[in-house]
Amino acid sequence: MENLYIEPTEITPKIVFDVKNKTFELSGISRPEDVVAFYESIIFKIDQYVSHLLKNESEVNKLKFDLNFDLTYINSASSKYILQILDFFKKLSLKGAIINCNWYYEDLDDQILEDGEDLSDVIRMDFNFIARI
Repeated sequence: MENLYIEPTEITPKIVFDVKNKTFELSGISRPEDVVAFYESIIFKIDQYVSHLLKNESEVNKLKFDLNFDLTYINSASSKYILQILDFFKKLSLKGAIINCNWYYEDLDDQILEDGEDLSDVIRMDFNFIARI
């Protein structure tokens, strides 16, 4: 599988999906004009990756994957796609993989922290909430 890298813009986040190093990063602002078009390729890539791993379940419990969400703004449509991304990785965690989810937020930005807490509650995954000072 190939890595995925998407440069950030004023309205879309930076995406880094490093298959070899088992990391996924989503950072910046996420309010794309066409949220479906933006997230479609990302969802497709992660779905392929997770499906491939789940075919060999005996190896899944040896995986450790880091998810890093370092967002300054998320619109509600983007939150739905972030939830889908988390759901793929939750499938791996249910098969024994260690999924380390880091959610960064500005110390004074309650909204991003609350967004992360809501996503953690909905997906029923533990997040590491990390304040940027």
